[in-house]
Amino acid sequence: MLIHSPNDLAQYYRDQRKQNGVSQTAIAEEISVRQDTVSKFELKPDNVRLETLFRLLAALDLELHVVPKGTPDPAAGNASQWAEPW
Repeated sequence: MLIHSPNDLAQYYRDQRKQNGVSQTAIAEEISVRQDTVSKFELKPDNVRLETLFRLLAALDLELHVVPKGTPDPAAGNASQWAEPW
């Protein structure tokens, strides 16, 4: 997934957490932060500490990949070939 803003990242994170059926409290306990820290990240991620961000990501087995702008999204696979008419 291509992320363009802190809010995009927070939305993706929240969606993944809910999809996995994990509560904010469970995440908080796993990474030794308060539940409101998880909530604040999901609602207003602009002020999250970088260390906390990586701990939050690790709790859901998510990774952060930084690539040069314009690099094709590997998650998209060969989607462009399917957009061609028969």
